Parts: sequence; structure tokens; C-alpha cells
Amino acid sequence: MNLTELCPMAEIDDNDAKGMVAVVEGKQRNILVARKGEQAFAYLNWCPHNQVLIDQIPGKFFDAEHQYLQCSKHGAKFRVEDGRCIEGPCEGGGLKQLSLELKDGVVFLAES
Repeated sequence: MNLTELCPMAEIDDNDAKGMVAVVEGKQRNILVARKGEQAFAYLNWCPHNQVLIDQIPGKFFDAEHQYLQCSKHGAKFRVEDGRCIEGPCEGGGLKQLSLELKDGVVFLAES
């Protein structure tokens, strides 16, 4: 298992997300790491509907209530826990989830 350090968990507010660049499957990619309580979830920062970054408004990954990840281009909403689109033009689709590990308060991308 190959671990790449992304950021300290403390840098991500609860019910918020942080965008960054990381090497995924050998390529530099835009990703996002979302936090819900003491859990973190990572996805490619790429809307399956329109092939654009989720945060067309830089750093804005959530809806107004901070309940769902939301593409700021067309409003598609995604569950934080699994990336599934529950509303909008890509309903039924989803974000590409990435594996994470948390160690001593630090978030790592985990690839085999």
C-alpha cells in the first residue's frame, strides 16, 4: 500500500472540504477531501455530468446547508459518504471515490 500525505485533518473544517492536487493512478489530478465529524472522504474533483471541477467557485464544495457536496456549475448534489449523485443532471451517477487512511490526525491518500 502506497500512502501519500495530503494534509492534517485539522485543516478541514467539519462539514466542509478542501481541494488539492495529488498523484492518482500515476497522474496529477485535482481531488477534494471532505470531512464529516472525525471521518474524511476523498474524490476526484471532477463532476461526472459536465467534466468540470466541482468547485467552479474556488473552495466551495458544499451546498448552503453543508449537507451535500454540490457542483457549482449545474447544482448536482452528491452524498459525502459515498459520492453518489442524489439530485441534478447526473442523478444516479457519482464521483470517483479515493481510498484514504487517517494516522495521528493526518489524512493520507492510499493506493495499492
